[in-house]
Formats: sequence, C-alpha cells, structure tokens
Amino acid sequence: MTENRGQWGSKFGFIMAAAGSAVGLGNIWRFPYLTGEHGGAAFVLIYIFCVVLVGAPMLINEIALGRFTGKNPVGAVQKLSGNKVWVLLVGVLPLIVTFVVLSYYSTIAGWTVGYIFTSLFSIKTTFSEFIANPAIVVPLGAAVILMTAFIVLGGVSGGIEKATKIMMPLLFVLLIVVIIRSVTLPGAGKGIEYYLVPDFSKINGHIVLAALTQAFFSLGVGWGMMITYGSYLPKTQNIVTSSLWVGAMDTSVALLAGFMVFPAVFA
Repeated sequence: MTENRGQWGSKFGFIMAAAGSAVGLGNIWRFPYLTGEHGGAAFVLIYIFCVVLVGAPMLINEIALGRFTGKNPVGAVQKLSGNKVWVLLVGVLPLIVTFVVLSYYSTIAGWTVGYIFTSLFSIKTTFSEFIANPAIVVPLGAAVILMTAFIVLGGVSGGIEKATKIMMPLLFVLLIVVIIRSVTLPGAGKGIEYYLVPDFSKINGHIVLAALTQAFFSLGVGWGMMITYGSYLPKTQNIVTSSLWVGAMDTSVALLAGFMVFPAVFA
C-alpha cells in the first residue's frame, strides 16, 4: 500500500538523492567529450535549450507519475494501463537497462577507489595495468556493490537521503577544487574561450540530435529512476520546483565538468 512506503525526510534530501541518481559519467565524462567533438560553446547552448525545453518537462512528468501512483516503474505503468506491451517497454525495460548500467558503474567506481590508493601510497602501476588485473578489479567492484546495498538497506530517508546529503555537496567541493587548479594552468585561457565563446556556424542537425540525446542521458529520464524516486515524494512537496532543482543540480555538474576539462586539455 502507498501509505506504508517510506518518504523523503526533506525537500533538500529528495533533491540531493534524485540529482545524485542522475549525475554520473554522462555529466563528468560524456558531456565534455561531446562538447569537444561538436564545436564547444555552440553545443553547450543547444544542450541547455534541450534540457530546458525537453528534459525538464520529462523530468517533471516522471516524478509526478511516481508520486501519483506511489509505485516503481512496473507498478506505475500497471496502475495506469494494463497493456502488457506498455508494462514491458516503460516498466520492465528500464529496470533491465538500470541493471546493466549498475554492472559497469560498479566496476568503474572500483577502479576509481583502487587507483586513488595507488596514487596516495605511490604504488607504481599504470592505469591500464591496474584495470587489467582481475585479482584487484573484481573485489573492488564487489566492495562497491556491497557499499551500495548497505546504503539502500538503510531505507529511503535513513540510507539514500542521508548518504547523498554528504556525497553530493562533497562532489561540488571536489569539482571546484579541480576547476581552480585547471583554470590556473598556463594556456588555460584558450580552453575557457573554446568552452564559452560559441561559433554558430557549427550548429547543424547532428549537433542538435547529439545535444538532445545528452540531455536525456544526463538527466536520467526514461530509465525509471525518477518514477521510483518520485514515488517516495511527500504530497506536501511541490513537484515542479523540486524537479527543476534536480535538473539544475544535474546540469550544473555537467557545466562545471566542462570548466574542469577544457582548460586542462588546452593547457
């Protein structure tokens, strides 16, 4: 029953948790990569338009669907329509995709945790050698999954919300530290110019499609995550403002990642 489900303890907690579920490789790596591949600042402008005009409304709809039904993606679609095709495409398929994503995210997170230790303790190994060693990579990936399970077992408010209230602000702190280092490198100015000064002659249909795809990918819409997160949103919370805050947090991480990457690359 809906009334027995847990709820987010605060609006801030929901925003941090939902933004944390959306923020990932799509923001930190894929956005700067696509920006560099598609003309710099021109791509950034198109991406922002896609987030505002398409991504944000989709985000609002998914969170609203979750809160209205009080169920996960499968249950939400079943409640709205008994059509088995819709249940498969909108409910089951996103869960399969999310499972696949978790499989490689846990591996990459394990690489990150392990390689931090090799750097801190001056263990001489290249990154390619490190990630090719299954005796190290497999236990690290398993440890990440166990840590994730431990947080989830804490519940919506006591686990996920509590963890993201710490980790999301910490992410922004780390981004700012790296950005300060990046923009103060010799020659960084050319990277900032490439990132901020648009060349509108580079805009074409391919760039628009790439920006639209990135908006969906980075915001996490279409994966069922926001339906699930919205199902725990209290009735007293405003869906529109909460959703817009989630979108703003997610997009700001992507934009900050650009300031982190391009000055360093050009330097």
